[in-house]
Amino acid sequence: MSSATSTLNNPIKSDDQPVGTANPHNPMTKDHVDQYWEEGYTIIRNVFAPHEIEQLSAACDRWKFTGQLLGHTWRKKNTVIWIDKENGEELVRGMQWPSYHDPVMDHYRTDPRLLMILEPLIGINIKQIINQLHWKKPGSQVTWPLHRDVRSRQPVADFTDLYPSWVQTGIAIDPHRAENGAMKIVPGSHRDYEHNPHDTSLYNVPEYEKDSRIRDIVLNPGDVALWSAYTVHGGGFNTTEFQDRRLYINGFVKADMCRRGEWAWRDGRTCHLHGKQALIQFNEVDTLADAFYAGEQNRQEKITD
Repeated sequence: MSSATSTLNNPIKSDDQPVGTANPHNPMTKDHVDQYWEEGYTIIRNVFAPHEIEQLSAACDRWKFTGQLLGHTWRKKNTVIWIDKENGEELVRGMQWPSYHDPVMDHYRTDPRLLMILEPLIGINIKQIINQLHWKKPGSQVTWPLHRDVRSRQPVADFTDLYPSWVQTGIAIDPHRAENGAMKIVPGSHRDYEHNPHDTSLYNVPEYEKDSRIRDIVLNPGDVALWSAYTVHGGGFNTTEFQDRRLYINGFVKADMCRRGEWAWRDGRTCHLHGKQALIQFNEVDTLADAFYAGEQNRQEKITD
């Protein structure tokens, strides 16, 4: 397979080979796998090098600037840029599916190291149902409340048992600390209840704010965090003056357990984005109906093209 330092203009190569977990450079250890199933999350350190994070950082800045120029929430097919308002100022909060339009984002969402991390958990036939950028501006009081990601996987009939089949990944672009709004997570919360996707009481869970298990996910640039669709997590507030908190999130699912999503790997071979976009969070790719995910954030502004 091509590495993350390969030419981005032509990332697909005819001699791409599946990556196996026997690869001695696999960053995913047995301890990581055990922690993921036991606690509902794990962290793999130093997966991406500083020059690779610089590429992702520059891409993030380009999309943030695009959102600022737009000044309102915008959608084109599966791609959405979310704009919130805080103190009268437009705040670029997140972006869904930048990889359709950005070769850097597309390259890193299917980086072979991510496949090596995922293979012990969900195999080598994998679709992607989340591709997001999250920004947390210094001093902002906007954040993500505690929730389980299973809430945004609709319609339920298109997904088969998300507990063993879906893994969420987050690549840290900035340092993540409590003071700049690091993700908060509740270890073991993925096993607190039966995994019933129809049980909406599992979705948004403010009662976990006082749970003694809650902790901050402390990350350095280049680290990768993994968490389950049923693990309770949310965001803290960025109380710093100058430190951004950016996270590149990619959610993957076993291909045979999902009727939605874009292919990421078939038999371990990379699938880059091209052609007609797949059904993911919208019921119709080419209409401007509200997204399931965006709708849950109580955004009232009109999504425009």
